[in-house]
Amino acid sequence: MRNVFIYIKGVELRALPFLLLIFYTTFSFAGTREIRWEDVFKDRPAYKYIYFKAQYTDERGFKHQLEYWREGSEKLKRVTDGSLELYILKSGKDRLYYIIDKKKGILTKASRQTLYLIGEFSYNWNSLANNLHKPEGQYKLRKLNYKEEKIDIYKCEWYILSFKNSTQKICWSKTLSIPLIIKDKNNRIVWKVDYISTKPFNENVFYVNKKDLLIIDLDEEVNPHAD
Repeated sequence: MRNVFIYIKGVELRALPFLLLIFYTTFSFAGTREIRWEDVFKDRPAYKYIYFKAQYTDERGFKHQLEYWREGSEKLKRVTDGSLELYILKSGKDRLYYIIDKKKGILTKASRQTLYLIGEFSYNWNSLANNLHKPEGQYKLRKLNYKEEKIDIYKCEWYILSFKNSTQKICWSKTLSIPLIIKDKNNRIVWKVDYISTKPFNENVFYVNKKDLLIIDLDEEVNPHAD
């Protein structure tokens, strides 16, 4: 059975060449009392600026590299394997999504409202900023009495959650609101953060360079007569 959580990859959205980045992870059940997803995986980092590099293995067994920049709840950028870029930029009460496939030379733009209209409900800020997507259906989440892990000065605590027949463990950093390590049911590491910085970075990192790209505006495709 496939994992509920799929680590970042590019896919096409229906008939449109819209590259989406989705994260799925499945955990297991053990340890102490049952807790809710929202009790643990909160989007409340202690730092305004977060940058990290991570490596992960997708559901097919292929390895990937991820770079991540975040500025509060206003801006987010993710780059997968140096070729797929995702920007989420707050615009009024909505968020604008820009996805660039450098290999194909395509930039796809959409508002969060448009993504909802076409049924892409998993594209919420928490899933992409926290690098975890809440599983649908029933699950059981528990805290493990494992020793804290640490990458540089940043600590994480272990949790395990069961969903259907899949099992994974996650070491969650409350101060960063991201997982530092994820292990599969065979105790193999499938996600690991290698480098973290919480120092301010140049604002130019969030500049969306549209030069020489084919631009597809999903807002226009879905609702061409909107103001």
